Amino acid sequence: MRWSRLLGVVLIVYILFGDPPACFPQWILDLGEPIGLVLLAIAAFGRVWCLVFVAGKKNEVLVTDGPYSVVRNPLYVFSFVGAAGFGLAVENPLLAGCLAVLFGTYYTYVVRNEERFLASAFGAAFRDYSVHTPRWLPDFRRYREPQAVTVSPLKVRQGILDAMWFIWAFVLWELLEVFQAWGLP
Repeated sequence: MRWSRLLGVVLIVYILFGDPPACFPQWILDLGEPIGLVLLAIAAFGRVWCLVFVAGKKNEVLVTDGPYSVVRNPLYVFSFVGAAGFGLAVENPLLAGCLAVLFGTYYTYVVRNEERFLASAFGAAFRDYSVHTPRWLPDFRRYREPQAVTVSPLKVRQGILDAMWFIWAFVLWELLEVFQAWGLP
């Protein structure tokens, strides 16, 4: 979490003081914004969807239904989509690529550690789940969900606020563009 926040601060500094590289034609930058917005929405709603299944149960129960039935790390998959989407939404494909590479590099390490914990906590059940459920690329043919899910409203509410950072970051970017158009720094 600490590294994610540090990356967020670096990102804010870059956005405030950096410009997208001039190597991309304007039509690519213009097309990137709506695609990025769609990816940000997918990321935010996807993370909330995951939290309905896992919030308040993480590390206590091996969750294998809903988004966890198609991929072992759906929260991280949706975060990856959001990170790349943010770069596109702020009309900076290079930023989108850099965020994707940084995210992939860092979270590969995070997932490896989490999977060690899950293997020790849930033993054969996690090993069987790992064999049948992909780590990163969802296999939607495997989707299954129960009739009902018990949720922790507090954890889901906190998760919604966390997921909204993708949207808030874009809104901040748009505000910065307005301020720049007005001649403010």
